Amino acid sequence: MTAKKTGKTKERILETALRLFNEEGEPNVTTNHIADEMDISPGNLYYHFRNKDEIIWQIFLRYEEQIKQALQSPDLRTANAEDMWNYLNVIFETIWEYRFLYRNLIQLMERIEFLKRHFRHILALKSKTALRILNDLATLELLHADEETIASLADQIALTATFWLNYSIAIYDDSFDESKRLNHGIFHIMRMVAPFLNEEEKTYLDDISRQYL
Repeated sequence: MTAKKTGKTKERILETALRLFNEEGEPNVTTNHIADEMDISPGNLYYHFRNKDEIIWQIFLRYEEQIKQALQSPDLRTANAEDMWNYLNVIFETIWEYRFLYRNLIQLMERIEFLKRHFRHILALKSKTALRILNDLATLELLHADEETIASLADQIALTATFWLNYSIAIYDDSFDESKRLNHGIFHIMRMVAPFLNEEEKTYLDDISRQYL
């Protein structure tokens, strides 16, 4: 098997596995299911990946790279509520693309030790990024809150971003529009911050909310 063909097959396995994990739930998908979906033999799949956890790990590494890029703090010097909404949308879209990781987060962390370590780092990064953004907003006098409140808000934002997907699956009907699920998650995060924004930003946030919800 040529290196080029090997690379293409490996890529297809990861893409197929991600789609099946998202659509059917990771616990319901086996390596045989993935091979059947691709119309290849299980032996061909095992040539590239020893087991399902190795496939999950490789998918996670892609997610890790994307979420770290998404979490890059925006330039807040000329930012407004709409910029913050769009920034959060990029993060939520990344979460949605790899949603199986969030749906089965606890089980996966218990099963795959190295995934646990890496995901904990991402959770800490979410909170650290939120803290940096809130402090920047405070410095620009767009947000008014003491250090303790800002630290608590940062943790709440990281918590909501991490577990919003499971909450939305539980509370909304299956037919509920996917984009609205994401926008409602963003809305709840923005509403956490809203009481501490200046009046101009609060008004702008109300306008943005009506536009996207």
